[in-house]
Amino acid sequence: MFRPEILLILSLLLAGCVPATNLPENCDAESVTLQATLVEERLEPATLEVCRDQQVTIELTVERDAVFHLHGYDEEVPASQVTAGEDVTLEFTASRAGQFPIAIHTHDGPAEATVGTFIVHEG
Repeated sequence: MFRPEILLILSLLLAGCVPATNLPENCDAESVTLQATLVEERLEPATLEVCRDQQVTIELTVERDAVFHLHGYDEEVPASQVTAGEDVTLEFTASRAGQFPIAIHTHDGPAEATVGTFIVHEG
């Protein structure tokens, strides 16, 4: 007799044996430096990925005036005014896993625009 719950349990067990192939290559590194550029209302690259507990440095090239905000890391990376033409360095520890919106606030655009995603893998 077919029992779907047995199939589900076997699937979960087998999935646990599959290596995590979507982790960043530098997941074992103690620290990581990422480069990104804020252009108009987008971040290039749009996704920044690290692993939990890594020391993170984001080197941000700014091509528009805005208030830069990393949701979920408000204490570590307070929202800050950035000015076109400047380079900004953000340093913090990725202490929480998950997906966190990267947003900007502008005077001439929408009140808040999501420009990218910061992904922290459990590692």
